[in-house]
Amino acid sequence: MNIQNQYSDEHINAYIDSELDNDERTRLLFDEQQDTALAQRINDARILKEKVQLAYSNLLETGTTKKTFSCTAFVSKQKSLVAGLIILLTATALLLPTITNNEDVILARQLIKKTLPIAPDAISKTIGTHKQVVINISQYHPQQFDATITNIEALLLQHRADKSFTIEIVANKNGLKALDTKTSLHAERISQLAKQFNSLNVVACAKSMADLAAAGDPIQLMKSIMITPSAAQQVAKRMSEGWMYLKL
Repeated sequence: MNIQNQYSDEHINAYIDSELDNDERTRLLFDEQQDTALAQRINDARILKEKVQLAYSNLLETGTTKKTFSCTAFVSKQKSLVAGLIILLTATALLLPTITNNEDVILARQLIKKTLPIAPDAISKTIGTHKQVVINISQYHPQQFDATITNIEALLLQHRADKSFTIEIVANKNGLKALDTKTSLHAERISQLAKQFNSLNVVACAKSMADLAAAGDPIQLMKSIMITPSAAQQVAKRMSEGWMYLKL
C-alpha cells in the first residue's frame, strides 16, 4: 500500500492546521518527502483551504456595510468573486478522491431529504453500539443548539478511550450558521471540541456556502473546518464505508 493511503483526509487537514503533536507531525513530514502522491494530496488540500479562506475574506470585506441586498446586483458587481466560488466548487470536486458513484450520491441526497430529524436527547439511544456516525445538521436554532452540543460532547466523553469511535458533523444549508465565527453562539465551543477530541470531525458543505454567499449571507468558518463539495457527497462517502447516518 502506498504511504499516502495510510493517512485520512482528517489527518492531513490536522497536519495543515498544525494540530498534530510533534511525533505525528514529524512522521508525516518524513513520509511527505518520501511519497510524491502524499505530497500532492497535502498540497491540494492546502490550496483548497487557502482558496476558501481567500474567497470568504473577500466576501466579508465587501459586505461590511449593511445595505438592502440584491442578488442580481451582487452577481453583477462581484462577477469575479462568484466565478471564483464556482471554480472553487469545481476544484473541490476534482480534488476529492473518487469514492462514490453517481448512484451513491443520488441515494444520499434522497436520504438527507427524506430522513426526519431526531431530538438531541435521542442521539445516544439512536446510535446505540454503532462506532462511526455521520450527523447531518441542516438547521441552526441557537436557543435549542445547546442540547445538541451537550449530547454530542457526552458521547465523545463516554467513548474517549475507544479509538474506533468517530462522530462526523456535516453542516449544510442553514446548519452552516452554527459554524459561523461572526454570529454563532456555538462556533467557539464546536471548535474547542474538535481540538479536544480526535474522534470528532466537522465538515462544511461548499455548495451551501456558495448558496449563502450568493444570497448575501456568507459564512466565516473556523480554521479547522474541513470542506466537502456537497453534503450528499460526504454522506455517500461515509455510507459506503458503513457509517450510520443521523439528521438533526
